[in-house]
Amino acid sequence: MRKTVAFIGAGILTATVAACGGGAQAAGSDKTLTLAESVTATPWDLAKASMGPEAQYYQPVYDTLIRLNTKGEPTPNLATSWTYDKAQTTLTLKLRDGVKFTDGTALDADAVRQNLLHTKSGTGTAAGEIQDITGVDVVDAHTVAVRLSHPTAAVLPALGQVSGMIASPKALDGPKTPIGSGPYKLDTSATTAGQTYTYTRNPDYWNAKAFPYGKIVIKYLADPTARTNALLSGQLDGATLNLNRVKTVKGRGLNVVTYQPGDVEGLYIWDRAGKKVPALGKLKVRQALNYAFDKQALIKSTKTGLGTPTTQVFAKGEDGYQAALDDTYSYDPKKAKELLAEAGYPNGFAVTIPDFSAIFPQEQAALTQSLKDIGIKVTLDSLPSDQIFSAMLSGKYAMSYFKLGAPTAWDKVQLELTNKSTWNPFKYDDPKADDLIARIGKATGTAREKLFEQLNTYVVDQAWNAPWSVIANAYATAKDVKVTPQPGGQYPPIYNYTPAK
Repeated sequence: MRKTVAFIGAGILTATVAACGGGAQAAGSDKTLTLAESVTATPWDLAKASMGPEAQYYQPVYDTLIRLNTKGEPTPNLATSWTYDKAQTTLTLKLRDGVKFTDGTALDADAVRQNLLHTKSGTGTAAGEIQDITGVDVVDAHTVAVRLSHPTAAVLPALGQVSGMIASPKALDGPKTPIGSGPYKLDTSATTAGQTYTYTRNPDYWNAKAFPYGKIVIKYLADPTARTNALLSGQLDGATLNLNRVKTVKGRGLNVVTYQPGDVEGLYIWDRAGKKVPALGKLKVRQALNYAFDKQALIKSTKTGLGTPTTQVFAKGEDGYQAALDDTYSYDPKKAKELLAEAGYPNGFAVTIPDFSAIFPQEQAALTQSLKDIGIKVTLDSLPSDQIFSAMLSGKYAMSYFKLGAPTAWDKVQLELTNKSTWNPFKYDDPKADDLIARIGKATGTAREKLFEQLNTYVVDQAWNAPWSVIANAYATAKDVKVTPQPGGQYPPIYNYTPAK
Protein backbone atom coordinates (compact mmCIF):
# COMPACT_ATOMS: atom_id res chain seq x y z
CA MET A 1 0.00 0.00 0.00
CA ARG A 2 1.08 3.60 -0.43
CA LYS A 3 2.71 5.09 2.62
CA THR A 4 0.47 8.15 2.43
CA VAL A 5 -2.50 6.18 3.67
CA ALA A 6 -0.82 4.13 6.36
CA PHE A 7 0.34 6.60 8.98
CA ILE A 8 -2.02 5.91 11.82
CA GLY A 9 -1.12 2.81 13.75
CA ALA A 10 -1.20 1.87 17.38
CA GLY A 11 1.07 4.73 18.42
CA ILE A 12 0.99 8.47 18.19
CA LEU A 13 2.48 10.11 15.11
CA THR A 14 4.79 13.05 15.68
CA ALA A 15 6.81 15.04 13.16
CA THR A 16 9.13 17.95 13.80
CA VAL A 17 11.46 20.06 11.71
CA ALA A 18 13.71 23.04 12.18
CA ALA A 19 12.43 26.17 10.51
CA CYS A 20 13.88 26.78 7.08
CA GLY A 21 15.27 30.27 6.78
CA GLY A 22 13.76 32.60 4.20
CA GLY A 23 15.43 35.32 2.26
CA ALA A 24 18.33 33.31 0.78
CA GLN A 25 17.23 32.76 -2.79
CA ALA A 26 18.60 29.91 -4.86
CA ALA A 27 20.37 30.20 -8.17
CA GLY A 28 17.96 30.99 -10.97
CA SER A 29 15.74 33.15 -8.75
CA ASP A 30 15.50 35.84 -11.45
CA LYS A 31 14.17 33.39 -14.04
CA THR A 32 10.60 32.78 -15.14
CA LEU A 33 9.07 29.31 -15.15
CA THR A 34 6.29 29.05 -17.74
CA LEU A 35 3.97 26.04 -17.51
CA ALA A 36 0.88 24.85 -19.37
CA GLU A 37 -2.31 23.42 -17.90
CA SER A 38 -4.85 21.33 -19.81
CA VAL A 39 -7.74 22.41 -17.57
CA THR A 40 -9.06 25.83 -16.67
CA ALA A 41 -8.70 27.40 -13.25
CA THR A 42 -11.62 27.72 -10.84
CA PRO A 43 -10.34 30.64 -8.76
CA TRP A 44 -10.15 31.46 -5.91
CA ASP A 45 -12.53 30.16 -3.29
CA LEU A 46 -10.98 27.04 -1.71
CA ALA A 47 -14.42 25.75 -0.72
CA LYS A 48 -15.10 25.35 -4.45
CA ALA A 49 -11.66 24.05 -5.34
CA SER A 50 -10.71 20.71 -6.82
CA MET A 51 -7.67 18.61 -5.99
CA GLY A 52 -6.96 17.65 -9.59
CA PRO A 53 -4.60 19.25 -12.12
CA GLU A 54 -6.02 22.71 -11.42
CA ALA A 55 -4.27 22.61 -8.04
CA GLN A 56 -1.21 23.99 -9.84
CA TYR A 57 -3.01 27.34 -10.19
CA TYR A 58 -3.38 27.57 -6.40
CA GLN A 59 0.05 26.33 -5.33
CA PRO A 60 2.02 29.56 -5.94
CA VAL A 61 -0.30 31.61 -3.71
CA TYR A 62 -1.69 29.27 -1.05
CA ASP A 63 0.76 27.39 1.14
CA THR A 64 -0.32 24.11 2.75
CA LEU A 65 -0.25 22.95 6.35
CA ILE A 66 1.61 19.79 5.35
CA ARG A 67 4.09 19.24 2.51
CA LEU A 68 3.99 15.90 0.71
CA ASN A 69 7.49 14.84 -0.31
CA THR A 70 8.39 13.06 -3.55
CA LYS A 71 7.37 9.74 -1.98
CA GLY A 72 3.97 11.15 -1.05
CA GLU A 73 4.84 11.23 2.66
CA PRO A 74 3.67 14.12 4.90
CA THR A 75 6.45 16.45 6.06
CA PRO A 76 6.28 19.73 8.00
CA ASN A 77 5.40 22.99 6.29
CA LEU A 78 3.11 25.60 7.90
CA ALA A 79 2.58 22.98 10.56
CA THR A 80 5.98 22.20 12.08
CA SER A 81 4.80 19.19 14.08
CA TRP A 82 1.69 17.15 14.82
CA THR A 83 0.45 14.56 17.29
CA TYR A 84 -2.61 12.39 17.71
CA ASP A 85 -4.36 11.72 20.99
CA LYS A 86 -4.70 8.14 22.27
CA ALA A 87 -8.09 7.69 20.58
CA GLN A 88 -6.62 9.08 17.34
CA THR A 89 -9.61 11.35 16.90
CA THR A 90 -7.82 14.63 17.69
CA LEU A 91 -4.93 15.83 15.55
CA THR A 92 -2.96 18.65 17.18
CA LEU A 93 -0.87 20.84 14.87
CA LYS A 94 1.89 23.19 15.97
CA LEU A 95 2.09 26.14 13.57
CA ARG A 96 5.11 27.98 12.25
CA ASP A 97 5.68 31.30 14.00
CA GLY A 98 6.19 34.58 12.14
CA VAL A 99 4.29 33.72 8.94
CA LYS A 100 2.16 36.45 7.39
CA PHE A 101 -0.29 36.59 4.52
CA THR A 102 0.56 39.03 1.75
CA ASP A 103 -2.09 41.43 3.10
CA GLY A 104 -0.10 41.68 6.32
CA THR A 105 -2.42 39.49 8.42
CA ALA A 106 -0.62 37.03 10.69
CA LEU A 107 -1.12 33.33 10.11
CA ASP A 108 -2.31 31.93 13.41
CA ALA A 109 -4.46 29.14 14.80
CA ASP A 110 -7.70 31.04 14.24
CA ALA A 111 -6.83 31.61 10.58
CA VAL A 112 -6.26 27.86 10.20
CA ARG A 113 -9.54 27.14 11.99
CA GLN A 114 -11.47 29.46 9.67
CA ASN A 115 -9.85 27.99 6.58
CA LEU A 116 -10.46 24.33 7.40
CA LEU A 117 -14.09 24.93 8.30
CA HIS A 118 -14.62 27.12 5.23
CA THR A 119 -13.10 24.58 2.83
CA LYS A 120 -15.05 21.75 4.47
CA SER A 121 -18.30 23.69 3.95
CA GLY A 122 -17.94 23.58 0.18
CA THR A 123 -18.92 21.14 -2.53
CA GLY A 124 -15.62 20.71 -4.36
CA THR A 125 -13.31 17.72 -4.09
CA ALA A 126 -11.09 19.66 -1.67
CA ALA A 127 -14.07 19.83 0.69
CA GLY A 128 -14.77 16.13 0.29
CA GLU A 129 -11.26 15.26 1.42
CA ILE A 130 -11.78 16.68 4.91
CA GLN A 131 -15.37 15.72 5.69
CA ASP A 132 -14.08 13.62 8.60
CA ILE A 133 -13.25 16.86 10.41
CA THR A 134 -16.00 17.62 12.93
CA GLY A 135 -14.49 20.73 14.47
CA VAL A 136 -11.35 22.79 14.93
CA ASP A 137 -10.26 24.25 18.29
CA VAL A 138 -7.78 27.05 18.90
CA VAL A 139 -5.49 25.83 21.67
CA ASP A 140 -3.25 28.89 21.60
CA ALA A 141 -2.02 31.36 18.96
CA HIS A 142 0.13 28.72 17.25
CA THR A 143 -1.62 25.47 18.13
CA VAL A 144 -4.77 24.07 16.61
CA ALA A 145 -6.65 20.87 17.51
CA VAL A 146 -8.50 19.22 14.63
CA ARG A 147 -11.33 16.98 15.84
CA LEU A 148 -12.18 13.92 13.73
CA SER A 149 -15.31 11.82 13.62
CA HIS A 150 -13.19 8.65 13.77
CA PRO A 151 -9.56 7.55 13.34
CA THR A 152 -8.52 8.07 9.74
CA ALA A 153 -5.31 7.75 7.78
CA ALA A 154 -6.55 10.18 5.14
CA VAL A 155 -6.48 13.53 6.90
CA LEU A 156 -2.70 14.16 6.89
CA PRO A 157 -2.25 13.58 3.15
CA ALA A 158 -5.32 15.77 2.56
CA LEU A 159 -3.71 18.63 4.49
CA GLY A 160 -0.77 18.43 2.08
CA GLN A 161 -3.06 19.09 -0.86
CA VAL A 162 -5.67 21.71 -1.76
CA SER A 163 -7.70 20.79 1.34
CA GLY A 164 -4.83 22.00 3.52
CA MET A 165 -4.21 25.28 1.70
CA ILE A 166 -4.56 28.40 3.82
CA ALA A 167 -5.88 31.75 2.62
CA SER A 168 -6.05 35.06 4.46
CA PRO A 169 -9.15 35.17 6.68
CA LYS A 170 -9.96 38.48 4.99
CA ALA A 171 -10.19 36.78 1.58
CA LEU A 172 -12.00 33.48 2.07
CA ASP A 173 -15.32 33.92 0.27
CA GLY A 174 -14.68 33.99 -3.47
CA PRO A 175 -12.07 36.75 -3.59
CA LYS A 176 -11.32 38.41 -6.92
CA THR A 177 -7.63 38.23 -6.03
CA PRO A 178 -6.20 35.34 -3.99
CA ILE A 179 -4.37 36.30 -0.81
CA GLY A 180 -2.22 33.63 0.77
CA SER A 181 1.09 33.16 2.55
CA GLY A 182 2.68 31.15 -0.27
CA PRO A 183 5.93 31.74 -2.17
CA TYR A 184 4.27 33.92 -4.83
CA LYS A 185 1.57 36.56 -5.33
CA LEU A 186 -0.80 36.81 -8.28
CA ASP A 187 0.18 39.68 -10.57
CA THR A 188 -3.25 40.86 -11.71
CA SER A 189 -1.74 43.28 -14.24
CA ALA A 190 -0.18 40.36 -16.13
CA THR A 191 -3.09 37.93 -15.67
CA THR A 192 -5.97 37.25 -18.05
CA ALA A 193 -8.61 35.11 -16.37
CA GLY A 194 -9.14 31.81 -18.14
CA GLN A 195 -5.97 32.20 -20.21
CA THR A 196 -2.78 33.25 -18.42
CA TYR A 197 -1.91 33.57 -14.74
CA THR A 198 1.27 35.33 -13.65
CA TYR A 199 2.79 35.01 -10.19
CA THR A 200 5.66 37.07 -8.78
CA ARG A 201 7.80 36.26 -5.77
CA ASN A 202 6.51 36.92 -2.27
CA PRO A 203 9.56 38.66 -0.74
CA ASP A 204 8.53 37.71 2.79
CA TYR A 205 8.07 34.00 2.22
CA TRP A 206 9.71 31.95 4.97
CA ASN A 207 11.22 29.29 2.68
CA ALA A 208 12.18 31.18 -0.49
CA LYS A 209 15.14 28.90 -1.25
CA ALA A 210 12.71 26.02 -1.93
CA PHE A 211 11.29 27.99 -4.89
CA PRO A 212 14.13 28.96 -7.21
CA TYR A 213 12.13 30.92 -9.81
CA GLY A 214 11.42 34.62 -9.54
CA LYS A 215 8.22 34.39 -11.55
CA ILE A 216 5.80 31.62 -12.52
CA VAL A 217 3.43 31.85 -15.49
CA ILE A 218 0.69 29.25 -16.03
CA LYS A 219 -1.11 29.14 -19.37
CA TYR A 220 -4.30 27.29 -20.17
CA LEU A 221 -3.68 25.19 -23.30
CA ALA A 222 -6.21 22.37 -23.71
CA ASP A 223 -5.00 21.25 -27.11
CA PRO A 224 -2.14 18.70 -26.77
CA THR A 225 -0.65 19.65 -30.14
CA ALA A 226 -0.54 23.30 -29.11
CA ARG A 227 1.24 22.35 -25.88
CA THR A 228 3.83 20.30 -27.74
CA ASN A 229 4.45 23.04 -30.29
CA ALA A 230 4.83 25.61 -27.51
CA LEU A 231 7.36 23.37 -25.77
CA LEU A 232 9.37 22.82 -28.93
CA SER A 233 9.39 26.54 -29.78
CA GLY A 234 10.60 27.49 -26.30
CA GLN A 235 7.39 29.23 -25.22
CA LEU A 236 6.91 26.76 -22.36
CA ASP A 237 9.20 25.31 -19.71
CA GLY A 238 6.89 22.45 -18.74
CA ALA A 239 3.74 20.64 -19.87
CA THR A 240 2.13 17.23 -20.07
CA LEU A 241 2.85 15.40 -23.28
CA ASN A 242 0.92 12.89 -25.35
CA LEU A 243 2.82 9.61 -25.30
CA ASN A 244 3.04 9.48 -29.08
CA ARG A 245 5.12 12.67 -29.02
CA VAL A 246 7.69 11.52 -26.46
CA LYS A 247 10.22 10.35 -29.06
CA THR A 248 9.95 13.57 -31.07
CA VAL A 249 10.32 15.83 -28.04
CA LYS A 250 13.27 13.85 -26.68
CA GLY A 251 14.87 14.05 -30.11
CA ARG A 252 14.78 17.83 -29.90
CA GLY A 253 16.79 17.75 -26.69
CA LEU A 254 14.05 18.45 -24.17
CA ASN A 255 13.75 16.54 -20.89
CA VAL A 256 10.93 13.99 -20.66
CA VAL A 257 9.94 11.93 -17.63
CA THR A 258 7.43 9.08 -17.88
CA TYR A 259 5.71 7.71 -14.82
CA GLN A 260 2.49 6.07 -13.64
CA PRO A 261 0.63 8.50 -11.38
CA GLY A 262 -2.07 5.89 -10.69
CA ASP A 263 -4.59 7.35 -13.12
CA VAL A 264 -7.02 4.78 -14.51
CA GLU A 265 -8.64 5.44 -17.87
CA GLY A 266 -11.51 3.83 -19.66
CA LEU A 267 -15.28 3.96 -19.93
CA TYR A 268 -16.79 5.40 -16.75
CA ILE A 269 -20.44 4.56 -16.18
CA TRP A 270 -22.09 7.46 -14.37
CA ASP A 271 -25.74 6.37 -14.69
CA ARG A 272 -25.53 3.01 -12.91
CA ALA A 273 -29.17 3.14 -11.85
CA GLY A 274 -30.38 3.67 -15.41
CA LYS A 275 -32.09 7.00 -14.74
CA LYS A 276 -31.09 8.51 -18.09
CA VAL A 277 -30.25 5.36 -20.07
CA PRO A 278 -32.30 2.47 -18.60
CA ALA A 279 -30.01 -0.19 -20.07
CA LEU A 280 -27.18 0.90 -17.76
CA GLY A 281 -29.25 -0.03 -14.74
CA LYS A 282 -28.85 -3.70 -15.75
CA LEU A 283 -25.81 -5.48 -14.32
CA LYS A 284 -25.39 -7.65 -17.41
CA VAL A 285 -25.29 -4.56 -19.62
CA ARG A 286 -22.53 -3.00 -17.52
CA GLN A 287 -20.66 -6.32 -17.57
CA ALA A 288 -21.09 -6.46 -21.34
CA LEU A 289 -19.33 -3.10 -21.61
CA ASN A 290 -16.35 -4.57 -19.77
CA TYR A 291 -16.00 -7.29 -22.41
CA ALA A 292 -16.09 -4.77 -25.28
CA PHE A 293 -12.54 -3.42 -25.08
CA ASP A 294 -9.30 -4.95 -26.34
CA LYS A 295 -7.15 -3.38 -23.66
CA GLN A 296 -3.78 -4.54 -24.98
CA ALA A 297 -4.59 -3.17 -28.43
CA LEU A 298 -5.81 0.10 -26.90
CA ILE A 299 -2.59 0.53 -24.95
CA LYS A 300 -0.54 -0.16 -28.05
CA SER A 301 -2.50 2.17 -30.32
CA THR A 302 -3.24 5.05 -27.96
CA LYS A 303 -0.38 4.85 -25.44
CA THR A 304 2.53 3.62 -27.56
CA GLY A 305 2.55 0.49 -25.41
CA LEU A 306 3.02 2.41 -22.14
CA GLY A 307 0.36 1.34 -19.67
CA THR A 308 -0.97 -1.66 -17.75
CA PRO A 309 -4.33 -3.34 -18.51
CA THR A 310 -6.76 -3.27 -15.60
CA THR A 311 -10.37 -3.80 -14.55
CA GLN A 312 -10.14 -1.81 -11.31
CA VAL A 313 -9.90 1.86 -10.36
CA PHE A 314 -7.18 1.21 -7.78
CA ALA A 315 -3.65 0.98 -9.16
CA LYS A 316 -0.83 -1.29 -8.06
CA GLY A 317 0.58 -0.01 -4.77
CA GLU A 318 -2.74 1.47 -3.67
CA ASP A 319 -4.94 0.06 -0.92
CA GLY A 320 -7.46 -2.43 -2.28
CA TYR A 321 -5.55 -3.35 -5.42
CA GLN A 322 -5.70 -7.06 -6.26
CA ALA A 323 -3.86 -8.40 -9.29
CA ALA A 324 -6.31 -11.31 -9.64
CA LEU A 325 -9.19 -8.90 -10.31
CA ASP A 326 -7.62 -7.91 -13.61
CA ASP A 327 -8.66 -11.31 -14.97
CA THR A 328 -12.36 -10.68 -14.28
CA TYR A 329 -13.15 -9.43 -17.80
CA SER A 330 -11.32 -10.28 -21.00
CA TYR A 331 -11.83 -8.95 -24.51
CA ASP A 332 -14.81 -10.93 -25.79
CA PRO A 333 -17.27 -9.01 -28.01
CA LYS A 334 -19.29 -12.18 -28.59
CA LYS A 335 -19.88 -12.56 -24.85
CA ALA A 336 -20.69 -8.86 -24.65
CA LYS A 337 -23.47 -9.29 -27.23
CA GLU A 338 -24.78 -12.36 -25.41
CA LEU A 339 -24.99 -10.45 -22.14
CA LEU A 340 -26.78 -7.56 -23.84
CA ALA A 341 -29.31 -10.02 -25.26
CA GLU A 342 -29.81 -11.68 -21.87
CA ALA A 343 -30.45 -8.25 -20.37
CA GLY A 344 -33.16 -7.58 -22.95
CA TYR A 345 -31.09 -5.57 -25.43
CA PRO A 346 -30.33 -7.96 -28.33
CA ASN A 347 -29.98 -4.99 -30.69
CA GLY A 348 -27.97 -2.88 -28.27
CA PHE A 349 -29.10 0.56 -27.15
CA ALA A 350 -28.49 4.22 -27.96
CA VAL A 351 -26.38 6.56 -25.89
CA THR A 352 -25.00 10.09 -26.21
CA ILE A 353 -21.49 10.66 -24.91
CA PRO A 354 -19.23 13.72 -24.82
CA ASP A 355 -16.81 14.04 -27.71
CA PHE A 356 -13.27 14.16 -26.36
CA SER A 357 -11.72 14.07 -29.84
CA ALA A 358 -10.08 17.47 -29.42
CA ILE A 359 -8.27 16.37 -26.25
CA PHE A 360 -8.03 12.58 -26.52
CA PRO A 361 -8.54 11.82 -30.23
CA GLN A 362 -7.23 8.25 -30.27
CA GLU A 363 -8.97 7.28 -27.05
CA GLN A 364 -12.29 8.71 -28.23
CA ALA A 365 -12.06 6.91 -31.57
CA ALA A 366 -11.23 3.59 -29.89
CA LEU A 367 -14.07 3.98 -27.38
CA THR A 368 -16.64 4.80 -30.04
CA GLN A 369 -15.63 1.94 -32.34
CA SER A 370 -15.52 -0.63 -29.54
CA LEU A 371 -19.05 0.28 -28.46
CA LYS A 372 -20.35 0.16 -32.03
CA ASP A 373 -18.78 -3.28 -32.47
CA ILE A 374 -21.14 -4.74 -29.85
CA GLY A 375 -24.20 -2.98 -31.25
CA ILE A 376 -24.34 0.19 -29.16
CA LYS A 377 -25.47 3.24 -31.13
CA VAL A 378 -23.21 6.13 -30.14
CA THR A 379 -23.94 9.80 -30.68
CA LEU A 380 -21.05 12.17 -29.99
CA ASP A 381 -21.93 15.50 -28.42
CA SER A 382 -19.40 18.21 -29.26
CA LEU A 383 -18.76 20.94 -26.71
CA PRO A 384 -15.84 23.37 -26.21
CA SER A 385 -13.12 21.69 -24.17
CA ASP A 386 -13.64 24.00 -21.21
CA GLN A 387 -17.35 23.06 -20.99
CA ILE A 388 -17.18 19.27 -21.18
CA PHE A 389 -16.40 18.58 -17.54
CA SER A 390 -19.07 20.91 -16.17
CA ALA A 391 -21.59 19.21 -18.47
CA MET A 392 -20.49 15.80 -17.22
CA LEU A 393 -20.80 16.90 -13.60
CA SER A 394 -24.30 18.21 -14.26
CA GLY A 395 -25.44 14.71 -15.26
CA LYS A 396 -25.76 15.39 -18.97
CA TYR A 397 -24.07 12.13 -19.95
CA ALA A 398 -24.81 8.60 -18.76
CA MET A 399 -21.26 7.44 -19.46
CA SER A 400 -18.06 8.72 -21.05
CA TYR A 401 -14.35 8.32 -21.55
CA PHE A 402 -12.59 9.46 -18.41
CA LYS A 403 -9.44 9.02 -16.39
CA LEU A 404 -9.50 9.11 -12.62
CA GLY A 405 -6.41 9.92 -10.61
CA ALA A 406 -5.80 10.80 -6.98
CA PRO A 407 -2.92 10.60 -4.49
CA THR A 408 -4.42 7.68 -2.55
CA ALA A 409 -7.05 4.96 -2.84
CA TRP A 410 -9.15 6.74 -0.22
CA ASP A 411 -9.05 9.89 -2.36
CA LYS A 412 -10.40 7.86 -5.28
CA VAL A 413 -13.19 6.56 -3.08
CA GLN A 414 -14.11 10.11 -2.12
CA LEU A 415 -13.91 11.27 -5.73
CA GLU A 416 -16.18 8.65 -7.31
CA LEU A 417 -17.51 5.86 -5.13
CA THR A 418 -19.63 7.56 -2.45
CA ASN A 419 -23.14 8.90 -2.95
CA LYS A 420 -21.77 12.40 -2.35
CA SER A 421 -18.71 12.11 -4.60
CA THR A 422 -18.03 14.87 -7.10
CA TRP A 423 -17.56 12.31 -9.88
CA ASN A 424 -20.82 10.58 -9.11
CA PRO A 425 -23.04 13.03 -11.02
CA PHE A 426 -26.16 10.85 -10.74
CA LYS A 427 -25.51 10.33 -7.00
CA TYR A 428 -25.74 6.58 -7.38
CA ASP A 429 -26.20 4.97 -3.98
CA ASP A 430 -25.42 1.36 -3.07
CA PRO A 431 -26.01 0.31 0.57
CA LYS A 432 -23.37 -2.43 0.51
CA ALA A 433 -20.71 -0.09 -0.86
CA ASP A 434 -21.78 2.62 1.59
CA ASP A 435 -21.31 0.21 4.49
CA LEU A 436 -17.86 -0.87 3.32
CA ILE A 437 -16.76 2.73 2.79
CA ALA A 438 -17.98 3.75 6.24
CA ARG A 439 -16.08 0.85 7.81
CA ILE A 440 -12.93 1.68 5.84
CA GLY A 441 -13.08 5.24 7.16
CA LYS A 442 -12.97 3.98 10.74
CA ALA A 443 -10.50 1.11 10.30
CA THR A 444 -6.71 1.05 10.42
CA GLY A 445 -3.94 -1.36 9.46
CA THR A 446 -4.72 -4.83 8.11
CA ALA A 447 -8.44 -4.52 8.79
CA ARG A 448 -8.57 -1.42 6.61
CA GLU A 449 -6.71 -3.11 3.78
CA LYS A 450 -9.09 -6.09 3.82
CA LEU A 451 -12.12 -3.82 3.70
CA PHE A 452 -10.60 -1.94 0.77
CA GLU A 453 -10.16 -5.26 -1.04
CA GLN A 454 -13.80 -6.16 -0.39
CA LEU A 455 -14.93 -2.81 -1.76
CA ASN A 456 -12.76 -3.15 -4.84
CA THR A 457 -14.01 -6.69 -5.53
CA TYR A 458 -17.62 -5.55 -5.17
CA VAL A 459 -17.18 -2.57 -7.51
CA VAL A 460 -15.51 -4.77 -10.15
CA ASP A 461 -18.16 -7.51 -9.88
CA GLN A 462 -20.94 -4.94 -10.14
CA ALA A 463 -19.20 -3.37 -13.15
CA TRP A 464 -19.49 0.20 -11.92
CA ASN A 465 -17.05 1.18 -14.66
CA ALA A 466 -15.24 -0.44 -17.56
CA PRO A 467 -11.58 0.50 -16.97
CA TRP A 468 -8.93 -0.10 -19.65
CA SER A 469 -5.54 0.67 -18.20
CA VAL A 470 -3.41 2.27 -15.54
CA ILE A 471 -1.90 4.87 -17.80
CA ALA A 472 1.60 6.16 -18.06
CA ASN A 473 2.05 9.91 -18.04
CA ALA A 474 4.69 11.92 -19.82
CA TYR A 475 5.85 15.35 -18.72
CA ALA A 476 8.31 17.41 -20.73
CA THR A 477 10.47 20.30 -19.60
CA ALA A 478 12.92 22.65 -21.25
CA LYS A 479 16.59 21.70 -21.32
CA ASP A 480 17.37 23.93 -18.34
CA VAL A 481 14.50 22.72 -16.14
CA LYS A 482 14.33 19.55 -14.06
CA VAL A 483 11.12 18.19 -12.55
CA THR A 484 10.30 15.31 -10.21
CA PRO A 485 6.88 13.64 -10.58
CA GLN A 486 4.71 13.26 -7.48
CA PRO A 487 2.93 10.02 -6.50
CA GLY A 488 -0.73 10.23 -7.42
CA GLY A 489 -0.31 13.49 -9.33
CA GLN A 490 -0.70 14.04 -13.05
CA TYR A 491 1.04 17.42 -12.77
CA PRO A 492 4.11 17.87 -10.56
CA PRO A 493 3.63 20.48 -7.80
CA ILE A 494 5.51 23.72 -8.33
CA TYR A 495 7.99 22.94 -5.55
CA ASN A 496 9.30 19.99 -7.61
CA TYR A 497 10.70 22.21 -10.39
CA THR A 498 14.36 23.24 -10.25
CA PRO A 499 16.94 24.60 -12.69
CA ALA A 500 18.80 21.71 -14.34
CA LYS A 501 22.45 21.49 -13.45
